Amino acid sequence: MSDEEDMAPAMKKSRVFYGSLEEKERERLTLEAASSAVTGNDAVKAGIKAGNINISSGETMEMEERVSERQQEALAEFERRRRARQITVSTDDAEVKAGLRALGEPITLFGEGPADRRERLRSVLSVVGPDALKKSRKDEDRAKRSHDE
Repeated sequence: MSDEEDMAPAMKKSRVFYGSLEEKERERLTLEAASSAVTGNDAVKAGIKAGNINISSGETMEMEERVSERQQEALAEFERRRRARQITVSTDDAEVKAGLRALGEPITLFGEGPADRRERLRSVLSVVGPDALKKSRKDEDRAKRSHDE
């Protein structure tokens, strides 16, 4: 082994400061704040100039009407679906077909089964109201009576 390998690396001597470093720290912080403020303002100005930052002049657009219309449409749709769930429809396929016929709807669509017909009758009744089926049946009864007379 050589003498160079046996020697320990030279240790850096630490400095001991007496007194307060408060003034030095304040100077450092003010320099950092001033440099970041200048570069921050320059960056904002460069962004505005490039068109990436848009600063308005205080003009506003009214959007409440469109939003409220959408909200009203959505609430109306939810209300219609709730009414459709509450409407009771007969499980008898002949009665369902008669109800669809009375409302002026086609009694059968292509590939439609009895359950699909019931759902379609329920959705039609939720739009026109459950009383429409009763009124149309009363009108049919009156027409039959007048025809018989």
